[in-house]
Amino acid sequence: MDEPNSFLFISSFISQAEDIVAVSSAIDSTGLIVQLLLIVAGLVFSALFSGSEVAFFSLTNRENLLPGEEAERSSDQLIIRMLNHPRRLLATILIGNTFANIITSVLAAVVTGSIVAHFGFSQFWVYFWEIIILTFTILILSEITPKIIAINEPLKNARRISRFIYVFYVLLKPLSSIIANSTLNLEERLPKPNSKMTSRDIMTMAEVSEREGSIKSDEREIIENVIEFGSISVREIMTSRVNIVAVSTSDSLDEVLSLIREKGLSRMPIYESDLDSILGIIHAKDVLPYINADIERTTINWRTIARKALFIPATKKLDDLLRDFQQEKTHIAIVVDEYGGTEGLITLDDILEEIVGDISDEYDDDEEKLYTRFRSGGYLFDAKIDLDDMEEILGCELTSEEDDFETLGGLMYHLTERIPNVGERVYYRDIEFTIHSVFNNRVRKVRTKVQGSRSRPSEESPKTKQ
Repeated sequence: MDEPNSFLFISSFISQAEDIVAVSSAIDSTGLIVQLLLIVAGLVFSALFSGSEVAFFSLTNRENLLPGEEAERSSDQLIIRMLNHPRRLLATILIGNTFANIITSVLAAVVTGSIVAHFGFSQFWVYFWEIIILTFTILILSEITPKIIAINEPLKNARRISRFIYVFYVLLKPLSSIIANSTLNLEERLPKPNSKMTSRDIMTMAEVSEREGSIKSDEREIIENVIEFGSISVREIMTSRVNIVAVSTSDSLDEVLSLIREKGLSRMPIYESDLDSILGIIHAKDVLPYINADIERTTINWRTIARKALFIPATKKLDDLLRDFQQEKTHIAIVVDEYGGTEGLITLDDILEEIVGDISDEYDDDEEKLYTRFRSGGYLFDAKIDLDDMEEILGCELTSEEDDFETLGGLMYHLTERIPNVGERVYYRDIEFTIHSVFNNRVRKVRTKVQGSRSRPSEESPKTKQ
């Protein structure tokens, strides 16, 4: 459209508006009162529809509406009947609420126009304040207040308004059904959102629940341990080869009984010549029939009472191993390396402790403490302590996911790349390690002192002193 025609159109529209205002300059008091009453009625209807939406859809347990089969209420029956079609009910409420708000807004604009025409007020400011006042009136009187009232006693308010809503539920059935079906078809065609909950989300929820007091700290730890359970390998929690308690085929009955009494173990591997030749598993209960026998004269062929051993690789995950224990009906497995040699041993108790924490029994009363804290702030650690436990004690990070060692001794070998000497010092991540004792080429004890903010070489180039 060119500019002259546009100007003529606007001028014509303004002149017609002036004519309408001039005709309407006289206020009809009767008509104004009727319009104001209709505005109030629109606000009331909007409030009823808004409150009913909250009241009805807060009744999630519809079976508890009726106190009993004999005590039937017509209002309860109406509520159940409408809630059986929730989409249609929601469409009916929204149609009624929208229609009431539109009627209220249109009549408010008409009344405002009459006031402007009669008193000659500025149209901009009068309509501006009309919009502000009407918006707050609808929000407070027709939306917020009725919903707050309805949510406090949803069943009571739903019963009160059930007949009113049911009338519109029936009258608006054709339109509400079309809207409900349309939304259902649209929902089916829309892409489904990816609402999968990750393990990190669950751990975050557990942490928040602990802070809010919903769960205890040990419960949070169990949740986190279960989530990480499938990613832990056997090598991380197994008993290493040097700590395996086993029975030799050449051991006497007296030696085996003494070993059972001393260690309090119910299952031990049996080997021939060395631990790389494990033949099976000896159960303590299988030795019980021989307790009353002449120990010095009784000779037992341990092969005959040994049970089949389960051999697994060190890279096997704990969840897979747990299934193997269930299928094989055993509680112990021998961990072998890539060459078939014995690398360690793992039991069902080790797996359970990874979930619920350390489990002590009557034989653990005199268990050796894995660390000692000095008044000076330093520590004396057993080299077989797990680095994860050591991190909690020292409050610092010592390992990464790429590391292939799990104990303090393994860390010392990794840093020095040889068997360290007694008294040798190693600095790593602002921590000073001093080799306290070495036995049979094995680090036994390590003194540890956190250096704080002192500058030390990084982990890539640890510094050692003789």
